[in-house]
This record gives sequence, structure tokens and C-alpha cells, in this order.
Amino acid sequence: MNKLCELHEQGVAEPSKCREFNSHASLFLDRLEGMGAVEMADRMMELLGGCSPKDFSPCDNRLSTKGALERLLQRVREKMEKSI
Repeated sequence: MNKLCELHEQGVAEPSKCREFNSHASLFLDRLEGMGAVEMADRMMELLGGCSPKDFSPCDNRLSTKGALERLLQRVREKMEKSI
């Protein structure tokens, strides 16, 4: 999750990082589905649904995606705390 957040922030200054973010987010979605984390996978799929990588211009949905990432990260933290 932290890597995804970092990549997303880098994409603001380097639009080519958007594709890298999208690729990593897709792999993370696959892992979530493999773990049976359906709720988290659904949220990740929603995030990817609004993610439209661009190579030469800033993302139109940058703020929305950032907010979705922050909410997902918070939910992951909450789940981890409950499992400890």
C-alpha cells in the first residue's frame, strides 16, 4: 500500500509513473482476491475503475484516486490492528 501511495504521488510530477501505478495497483488487486479479501478487493477495483493512466499529462482523477488510496490504507490499518 505504501508503494502504491508513493507511486501515485510521483505520478503528479511524472505522468509516466501513472502507468506504473496502474500496473502495481492491478497486481495488488490480484493479491487481495487471492487472499479472499473481498471487501478490500472491491475497493481496489473501484479505484482502478477511475484510474486512467496518461503518459504526457496529469491525471484527471488524481484527487479522487488519492482520496480512495488514503481510505483504503486506513481500512488496511484498521484490519491489521484488529488481527493483532
